[in-house]
Amino acid sequence: MKKIKKLIKLYFKHRDSEELHKLRVEARRELAKLEKVGKVDENLKKVLKLSSAVRDADVLLEKCSNKKVQNYLIKKRKKAEKKLLKFLHQFNPDKREIKETEKNFSYKECQEACKKKFLQLSDKELHKTRIVIKKCRYSFDEKFKPIQIYLGEAHDYYNCIKLKKKFNLNYKKESKKKRKFVKKAYKLCKRIEK
Repeated sequence: MKKIKKLIKLYFKHRDSEELHKLRVEARRELAKLEKVGKVDENLKKVLKLSSAVRDADVLLEKCSNKKVQNYLIKKRKKAEKKLLKFLHQFNPDKREIKETEKNFSYKECQEACKKKFLQLSDKELHKTRIVIKKCRYSFDEKFKPIQIYLGEAHDYYNCIKLKKKFNLNYKKESKKKRKFVKKAYKLCKRIEK
């Protein structure tokens, strides 16, 4: 947990998207370690939840190059970061035993996720699959990292498409990019499945 606290301090100091990304990655690693010994940290989960909106805005500011969309994202980011900073200010670990009713994550779920035909999934199903792949990476094996990255890129373009639709803008380019990353992720999954 020392590393988490150090990363929180760095984020306060620099308020940089790269520092936030490092904090999120370390939080996932820490949660995966805890889960292996039957524990969870609710406050660490909350760091991930609150930082998600900030991180999404940072990523979309890079991917959605339209002035209206960017102005919207800047406002949204400021609001989300304010909530995050408030929580980080008083952050303390909150480790506890996982309840019997809480499900343990298994490698079989990773294998099942890789069997899915990604291009045939709805955006909602693809997002759920991406979350499973992310858990696979942090809980079991770094070989899932490139798949997670490609599905993350696809999800970012999906969010950009949603924003462009909201502002009645053309999103053809983003749709092609999203499809390209979904295909890449699927090809990698097929290799792992063998």
